[in-house]
Amino acid sequence: YSWTDQSHQELVKHWADRLIADGVDVILDIYDLKEGDDKYVFMESMITDTKVTHVLVICDQVYAEKADARKAGVGTESQIISSEVYAKVKQSKFIPIVCGFDNDGEPFLPAFMKSRMWINFSSSEAENENWEQLVRLLYGKPQHVKPKRGKAPAFVTSDIPMPISEA
Repeated sequence: YSWTDQSHQELVKHWADRLIADGVDVILDIYDLKEGDDKYVFMESMITDTKVTHVLVICDQVYAEKADARKAGVGTESQIISSEVYAKVKQSKFIPIVCGFDNDGEPFLPAFMKSRMWINFSSSEAENENWEQLVRLLYGKPQHVKPKRGKAPAFVTSDIPMPISEA
């Protein structure tokens, strides 16, 4: 996420605290990155640490602009994440969290995230509406589970012709 302004930072902290309250182990810079730590190693560990199963990419307008321009810490983070996203197209470790939309109704997302499925947290209403979706994703417990495939019907597997109609 980008440290866009104080209210955005507090919102990100609120989401982290809410996830922690729901039993999710959250790694967040304000809690886990201390003075003297290497911030780039911290960012890279979100990719290389096998215990980190998901990374929420908090996308607001400032994040998208900095990511696309490869500017500041967000730019460095984007270089690290985008190479992973492009190298492993079928992975779903990086989850875009949309914080806003442009005048055309398009979500603020950096270029490397535009094709990814995202979760809408653009308002407190959207957050509450989509919270369960996020928590279920993080726990690997989707609301909709594809049923097991059944057996082919008899009319497909039988060698005996079956009448189409009785007429």
